[in-house]
Amino acid sequence: MQLDDFILFLDENLDNCKPIVDALTGSDVKFRCHHQHFSRGTDDDVWLTFVADRSWVVLTKDKRNRYNEFEREAVRRFRAREFYFGRGDFSGPEMAQALIQALPEMRNICRSYNAPVVGSITRSGAITVVYDELGSTHERRKAEQASQWDKPRRG
Repeated sequence: MQLDDFILFLDENLDNCKPIVDALTGSDVKFRCHHQHFSRGTDDDVWLTFVADRSWVVLTKDKRNRYNEFEREAVRRFRAREFYFGRGDFSGPEMAQALIQALPEMRNICRSYNAPVVGSITRSGAITVVYDELGSTHERRKAEQASQWDKPRRG
């Protein structure tokens, strides 16, 4: 992905969040809103295919993909790039501030990782990649830690 091709797609749970829209309007980031292309309630398969085909980057506050196999499978299948706010209790202004802080790292991740990739945005704007083309980064860390415990210890 070229830096100039970085276009955020605000999914339907963020596309009318005034603080985020205002923050993006005041930045150099191109963005599109769900309602500009789809009606409310459009199936994820429809809009996610559209977004992934264009290499746009999904921004959501819906972290279901972390827990819901259907959501994770859709991101994998359509090779999407997605970032979500890691907690559900962020206010609109807090999400906007975190997003502005996160944007440089979001761009870097999109350049550095092949799709699919999913990142969680913290209140401070830090990002943790939670899923990439190899699967769950959390599961890999757990497996790596478990293998460390299985190695004989030198004493």
